[in-house]
Amino acid sequence: MYLVPGGRIGFRRPPEIKPLNDTWHLLSGDQTLRVQVRESLRIDADWDARIWNPDRTVLVASGAHVPGIDYRRFRDTRYEGSIDYSAEIYALRDDRWIGHVEASTSTLGSRLSVPGGQIARWRAVIDALLASIMVRPTPTVAQALSEHRVGLTLDSFNPRLVGDELILSVTPPKTLEDMRGIGVTHISVSQLSLRPVLAVDQIDLAFDIHRRLPGSRVIMGPSCRGVFLAESRLGHTDPTFATDLMAFAHTRQLKFQAFYSDADRAATVRALEQVFSSLSLPDIQ
Repeated sequence: MYLVPGGRIGFRRPPEIKPLNDTWHLLSGDQTLRVQVRESLRIDADWDARIWNPDRTVLVASGAHVPGIDYRRFRDTRYEGSIDYSAEIYALRDDRWIGHVEASTSTLGSRLSVPGGQIARWRAVIDALLASIMVRPTPTVAQALSEHRVGLTLDSFNPRLVGDELILSVTPPKTLEDMRGIGVTHISVSQLSLRPVLAVDQIDLAFDIHRRLPGSRVIMGPSCRGVFLAESRLGHTDPTFATDLMAFAHTRQLKFQAFYSDADRAATVRALEQVFSSLSLPDIQ
């Protein structure tokens, strides 16, 4: 079984596909078959709708995946009549969590079609993959970060995972919106599943570019270099401020984003510096 690092969804991975730079996004060697996983916390019906009632699809099956977890299977209607382009979505949810697996075929806009088309070529692979989907219990934050190959000490920052995004806050969340970081001061580390491994000189170049940006500030940690970027203001009547912190290790980089009110600025920046001081991004072979 292939379990997406840090997430709940797993499936029997066919040998024809594997992750490249993103562990939640698998591709065939010629990239004509794509399998993408998405997960989130549930908030309300409107929030669910992106996964539970996706646009431009038709519902082809639904029911109980296992006791306590419902499923829906959709077919994308944009590609009707094509022998190469298709997309199928297998959505799942329980009372607090929602996710999906999307399997799509294409020719990448080129002439990579095969006799009978890419849909027929990958039909059995897609059916077997979707039939093998399972949902594991929610991993702990420590387990999820370990699977993402990210080291952080977060005990005092109320960590929670929303799919492959880590949300931190000095104040404990009280609502589902707080859990998601909606409208409250928080620090976000998004796209933990995105793990491009770069050459050392590429990392050095990226660090140099960021540190030269107007308003930037360099910060050094035990195992990573960082660059605070200039603060930006979001909104006018009730302003929120945002600061990005780019972290650079030996062959990897990671972006932290902090969102805060004027009153929370100093405490949030201190928290971001403290989080960064514990960061490690070991090389991935």
